[in-house]
Amino acid sequence: MIQQMHHQAEGPIPQPVSALAALVHRALCDLKPLSRVPEAMVAAIGAQCGEEEIAAAIAWLDELACERRAVQDWDRTALNELLRVQDLLHAILCRVPGCHFEAVAAGLKSPEWRTRIHVAMALDALDRRAALPHLRRALAREQDDQAGQVMVLTLARAESEGV
Repeated sequence: MIQQMHHQAEGPIPQPVSALAALVHRALCDLKPLSRVPEAMVAAIGAQCGEEEIAAAIAWLDELACERRAVQDWDRTALNELLRVQDLLHAILCRVPGCHFEAVAAGLKSPEWRTRIHVAMALDALDRRAALPHLRRALAREQDDQAGQVMVLTLARAESEGV
């Protein structure tokens, strides 16, 4: 049995490629329960994000959306913590380097409507002009009313500003 386990472990063991969880944990660890992460810290985390961290943020938002369905509205503590992490991940996505715009835009294909909302707003914050074609395509396939409304509002704001 030990030899078999040794044999199985000879290949490379996959390591996490994203440092996002550690960055988020560090940002939240010293905060009081309802406090927000300082803007400078959010910007610093966003600046450190690459494609792996962006993909991890989108996957994490998906997980939080699933958890949100399981949390009862009366459980304010759990709900507040979920919303706090969602808010931080959203803020981070709004501040990633522009060269990773397409990695953020990939989140519009998430199976979770809450994630698609966060991604749509992050794209708007990153580069409203570049977001337009992505948001139009996402809106054409959107089946959730809330996510669709956010996309319509984001598109309308961009178009009214002449972007």
